[in-house]
Amino acid sequence: MPPGQSESRRLAALHRLQLLDTPPDPAFDRITQLAQTLFDVPIALISLLDEDRQWFKAKCGLHVSGTPREQAFCNYTILHDSVFVVPDARAHADFALNPLVTGEPFIRFYAGAPLIVAPGTRIGSLCLIDRKLRAFNEEDSRLLARLAQVITDEIWLRTLASGQNRVFPHFAQGRPSTETPSLITGLQVRAARAMLGWSIDELSLKTGLSPNTIKRMEADEQSRPSSPSTTVKIKEALEGEGIVFLGHDAADPGVQLVRKISNNKDQ
Repeated sequence: MPPGQSESRRLAALHRLQLLDTPPDPAFDRITQLAQTLFDVPIALISLLDEDRQWFKAKCGLHVSGTPREQAFCNYTILHDSVFVVPDARAHADFALNPLVTGEPFIRFYAGAPLIVAPGTRIGSLCLIDRKLRAFNEEDSRLLARLAQVITDEIWLRTLASGQNRVFPHFAQGRPSTETPSLITGLQVRAARAMLGWSIDELSLKTGLSPNTIKRMEADEQSRPSSPSTTVKIKEALEGEGIVFLGHDAADPGVQLVRKISNNKDQ
C-alpha cells in the first residue's frame, strides 16, 4: 500500500459499510449499465477489494461474482486517487500472463476509477473492460471518475438513510441529519454539477454566487451552505436542470443523478 492508505484501515472501512455479499441492487446496477452504455464497452463492474478476493457489487457483461484478488486489475487501481488505465493488457508486464488476460474474459483494455470513501481510503473501483484495444482520453477519465463519485455519494446517502452514521465517521461528521433533508452539501453540489457538465463559473452565473463561494463549498465535502439563501439559489439552479435532491429517508437516494445522465444520453 502507498503512503496514506493503510490496508487494515481500508479493509475495516469496507467491512463496516456492509456491502460485501449483499444482493443485487438496482441503484448500483443502473450505474454500471450507464457506464457500459456511455463508454460502449462490453463489461462494466463495481469491484470491491476484500482481503483475498475482489467481489462485484454490480456487473454488466460478466457472469462471475468475483475473482481472486491477485488477479484483480482493481488491485492496482486502489493504489492511487486517479483513474488507472491499461491500454493493452497483453503488452503490460504486470498483466500479460494474468489468467483474466490469457483466458476469459480475455481483457485487452482496462480503465478503473477508485471508490474513495475517505481521504486515502479506497475500497474498490468502477471499472471498464474491453476485449480489444481502444482509445481513452482525459475527458473519458474525468467522466469515469465522476461516475465513481456518484457511487460513493450513493454509499454515503444510504449510510445516512439507515441511521448508521457511526459506521463511517467521515461520512457522519458535519453531514446534514435526517431531520434536515432540505440542506445540501458540497459533495452533492459537486456531483450534481459534474453530472450536468457545468463548470464552477457556469454554476456561478446560474446562481449569482461568486466562484470562490462555490469552490470553498465543494472543497470541503462535509460543508453545507452558510445561509438558507445560498441553499435556495443552488437548489433552484440544479433542480431547474432536472436534478432532484432527495430527503435522506428516501428509498433509493442518489438515483436521480444517474437518471439525469441516462435521459441526456437518450435524447
